Amino acid sequence: SYFAAQRMSSSSRVCLQNRDNMTNNEIRVGSEGLWEFTKEVFVRLGLPPEDAAIEADVLIWANLRGVDSHGVLRIPLYVEWVAEGTMNPRPNIQVLQETPATISIDADRAFGPVVTTMAMRRVMEKAKEVGIGWGLIRDTTHQGAMGYYSLMAAKQDMAGIAIVCGAPNMAPVGARAVGVANSPIAIAVPGRRHSAMILDMATSVVAGGKIDAAR
Repeated sequence: SYFAAQRMSSSSRVCLQNRDNMTNNEIRVGSEGLWEFTKEVFVRLGLPPEDAAIEADVLIWANLRGVDSHGVLRIPLYVEWVAEGTMNPRPNIQVLQETPATISIDADRAFGPVVTTMAMRRVMEKAKEVGIGWGLIRDTTHQGAMGYYSLMAAKQDMAGIAIVCGAPNMAPVGARAVGVANSPIAIAVPGRRHSAMILDMATSVVAGGKIDAAR
């Protein structure tokens, strides 16, 4: 799974809704202000400012694309996970193995975008040198919208693929019990004179985050 950072335009808008009255009481928040707030939340949780900025980038990027299930909606859950020890704001990220084309990383429960941004940058360097770069991350946490990461490669005139291998959370075709993961996958390729083409999806009928956003 691979990530990148991108600052948002101050003219963009993120639309958040008051859950007590989602139909008629809409709150509009400027993306720059929301980015600053989100970054500050993660700094208060113990992340270094540069890591907090990456977290803010990933969440606001999702909101601005209309993927609210992977935007600032996630903040309360991340706060809980830090308190429980599931997410580590100051991880000891280590490279376990490395070759000219591959890298294996232990994330030590790092915030997903933090370690995956690092991994993506490394595999892109490898791709420039030998034609392909492949990274594997273990012991990471929620990584947000995967399209964010594959797009990083497309911006550098490369094809990017980001795949999540999670715990089983859905039943296989024809079964009644949970047996496989819905394994989100994102693929991005350069668009030449057009914007990059991105496929960002889960392999289930609907992403779990869409259900959370609808509740």
